[in-house]
Amino acid sequence: MTAVLSKAEEVVSGFRRAGGCLLGVAWLGLVFAGIVEAFGTEANFLEGHHPSRVLGYFLLATAAIIFVTTADRWKRAFPGIMIAATLGALLELEQGHAVNNPSVLVPRSTGFVQLVVIAGVTGLSFTFKKRPLHILDRIALLVFAASIFLGGEQEAHRQMPFALFFGAVCVLLAWTINRLRISHRIEG
Repeated sequence: MTAVLSKAEEVVSGFRRAGGCLLGVAWLGLVFAGIVEAFGTEANFLEGHHPSRVLGYFLLATAAIIFVTTADRWKRAFPGIMIAATLGALLELEQGHAVNNPSVLVPRSTGFVQLVVIAGVTGLSFTFKKRPLHILDRIALLVFAASIFLGGEQEAHRQMPFALFFGAVCVLLAWTINRLRISHRIEG
C-alpha cells in the first residue's frame, strides 16, 4: 500500500530537500574557506588580508565534525556523488587532463589508477547507504573525502594519487570490518 502525500507534506518535503542542499553547499564553502585560509598564500587574498592558519584549521576541524556527525543524513547521496566522480575519472583518462583544468595533464597510468580506485569506492558506497554507520565508517568516509582534496594537489603536480589510494583503503577496511561483524553475529 502506498501512501499519498498531501500538498502540505510535499511542500515540507521540498523545503527539507532544498534546505539539505543549501546546507551541503554551506558545508562545502566551509571546507574551501578552511583550505584557503590554512594553505593559501597572501596572493590568494585581497591586499591587506593575511591568511590565518589557525582559522583555516579551525574551519576544517569544524567541517570534519559536521561531516562525521551528520553522515547518516547524507550517506544516501554518497553513491550519486561517487558515480559523478567515476565519470570524471573516466573523462580524465580519456582526455588526458584534469576535467576542471585542461592545463593540468594527467598521465594515462595515473588516470587509470584513479578510475579503478574511484570505481571501487563507488561500488562500496552503495553498501554504506543501506546500513547504520559506525564511527569507523564515518572516519573512513572523512579520510576518503579529505583524500580527494589532497589527491587533487598530487594530480596538479603529476604525482600518483597516493592520498586517494589511502582513502580508498580506509573505506575498504571499514567495509571489511562491517562484513566481519555481520558474519560474526550470524555465526554467534
